[in-house]
Amino acid sequence: MEDLATIAIEAALKVGASFADVRIENTSTTIIEINDGVSKQSMASRLKGAGIRAFIEGAWAFAQTTDLTPAGMRSTGESVAKMALATREKVAEKFEIDGPTFQDHFEYKVKKPFRSISIDEKMSLVKMIDDQAHDFDKRIASTRSIYGDMHTELYITNSLGTNVYVENSIPRIISAPTAKDGANRQRILKSLGLRGGFEVMDIDEAQNIGNAAAELVIELLSSVAAKGGSYDVVMDPILNGVMIHEAFGHATEADNWTSHTTVLEDKVGKEVGPEYLSITDDPTMDGKRGSYEYDWEGTKTKKRTLVKDGILTELLHTLETSSRLDMELNGAARSQSFMHAPLSRMSNTFMEPGDWDLDELVQDTKNGILLCSFNYGYTRPSVGQFMFQASHGYIIEDGEKGQMVRDVSIAGNILEVLAKIDAIGNDLEMNQGGGCGKGRQAPLPVSNGSPHIRIRHCLVGGS
Repeated sequence: MEDLATIAIEAALKVGASFADVRIENTSTTIIEINDGVSKQSMASRLKGAGIRAFIEGAWAFAQTTDLTPAGMRSTGESVAKMALATREKVAEKFEIDGPTFQDHFEYKVKKPFRSISIDEKMSLVKMIDDQAHDFDKRIASTRSIYGDMHTELYITNSLGTNVYVENSIPRIISAPTAKDGANRQRILKSLGLRGGFEVMDIDEAQNIGNAAAELVIELLSSVAAKGGSYDVVMDPILNGVMIHEAFGHATEADNWTSHTTVLEDKVGKEVGPEYLSITDDPTMDGKRGSYEYDWEGTKTKKRTLVKDGILTELLHTLETSSRLDMELNGAARSQSFMHAPLSRMSNTFMEPGDWDLDELVQDTKNGILLCSFNYGYTRPSVGQFMFQASHGYIIEDGEKGQMVRDVSIAGNILEVLAKIDAIGNDLEMNQGGGCGKGRQAPLPVSNGSPHIRIRHCLVGGS
């Protein structure tokens, strides 16, 4: 791979590019889906090819190829450099690419490689999860269960001198049952994905995810529609993790600064929340779904402290954004595959824990609502607006958790909502089944999380 990448880079530089990089990828995936006990799909696939970029005076060009021969790489390197040269006069801002270089060969070790597990064994796991949900209660009307795994080998090199080989391995299991009682119909989805081999599927949470999903969806049948209004909102780690990722984390991706599309544009070094608020994005966490050693530009990763004691302190950078903004590169360039150029992306994003016990937090809330998990939502990072629907919630009256509610959502401006946080729990929990899409690229593996928090006088949507 190194020889092929060198051929492409040398060809691009010879044409006139000032910088070039290459990503050669070999990814194997498996997806198995069972609906109501019947196999819906069983698919194994392989993705192999190279993504090549060339740069000069602020102009980028990107091309992909599956022709991993010397001739194919040379031709693609030449073509992409010619595209960059053709567009350099049209760029709005001239700048140069610079950054540190890295050399490494990282092999990710797992106990049970996916290739050592037969399709039949993977199918048996999905069938067991589907049966769990189906057999849990006679009111379970339908089930959907999915297993997926992905193993990636990636070689990255650039004209600055970086040469990095990395591997990654991520499995995932999903249970999505629907329950029905008369006209009342409810659906829930639970997902678990950790970094590792097939051994991840041996942990209790994976082995019993069908039961857990079915138990929650049956409980939802006894819920009532929430009444909208202003509440003191206690938010669970999953929903708060989604809010921090979607409404705040995307706004810290530094390509939003260069395109002037973030509500945080003038906030670096300034207050964005109370002094007890800290937010982190950390791809170095062991075993998490969003973890990796080097990003898709070959930059070594590090823990990123986005907010420290209420102050916005760091952004998520690529080579371009760190060069243009004159900030430290921190390994946040990620891509769906070799067929796409890297973008500023999150990894494992979470709010740091505080010192409130959950029981203490609930007991201290007189007229509130506990919102849990996540159904759907939308965000506008350019202005900070968001809306998220919780999968369920519980009314809090005089410090006690009461009636379960559904069809409940939270909306607002992220900076205004962060300012209203008056209590942060000590129970940090990560949501391990997530994916994040951006810029027409399919979702990448991420995780997000939080402790429980309380937000005073927050707008809640309901019936």
